[in-house]
Amino acid sequence: MIHHILVAIDGSETSRKAARFAHDLAQQTHSRITLLFVLEPPRMLAFGFLDSELISGPQRTPEELEAVRRMLDEVSADLPKAQVDKVVEIGRPADTIVSMADKLGADHIVIGARGLNPGGKWLLGSVSDRVVQHAGRPVTVVH
Repeated sequence: MIHHILVAIDGSETSRKAARFAHDLAQQTHSRITLLFVLEPPRMLAFGFLDSELISGPQRTPEELEAVRRMLDEVSADLPKAQVDKVVEIGRPADTIVSMADKLGADHIVIGARGLNPGGKWLLGSVSDRVVQHAGRPVTVVH
């Protein structure tokens, strides 16, 4: 039985499709939904022989966090018949999605496919593939 669905949202059209799919599933199973947006943390890179580090990647600004919250509000407004919670976390996307599913006790994960070509998947891997492999619960990947 499904009581709680975790939906990974990244702002893409496939993640919005995933939210709509989760909404339909929630209506059938009387489940609640948590929308999760994961921000990647900045990376620390070793900087030569000086034993110093360089921060690489985006620094999170209040404006960016507000834009993410507005986008989650937009997505949840499209799901009028479901109880929807919204969460923003910082971490590696696949790991964070799986750990939040555990933490929240989600019975099911719904995630959008990013649409990487085979070469990109081989080089970068796929968040949805990693979630499917490590989730320990049913995962639906929406294309």
